Formats: sequence, structure tokens, C-alpha cells
Amino acid sequence: MKKYLVIALLVIVAAVVAYLTFVIAALKIVIGAILLGVSAIALLAVWIMWKIED
Repeated sequence: MKKYLVIALLVIVAAVVAYLTFVIAALKIVIGAILLGVSAIALLAVWIMWKIED
């Protein structure tokens, strides 16, 4: 009985670790996409300013 309890605990811990890893990766992707969008808008703004200056 104790052996099954240890196995169940290990499976639960593994599932929690996998879930947290997935959540952190998803957050990193979202933050990266937002930063990419912000940098693209900034580059566009710089390009427009440069075109207006010319």
C-alpha cells in the first residue's frame, strides 16, 4: 500500500512540475510576443520620423 502511495505522490509531483513548466513557457512566449510587437511599433515610428525628416 505504501509503495503505491509513493508512486502516486511522484506522479502528482511530476504532473505539477510539467504543468508549471508549461505555464512558465506560455508566459515567456506571451511576454516575448508583446515585446516583439512593441519593438516593431518603435521601429515603424522611427522609420516614419526618418521619412518625414527627408
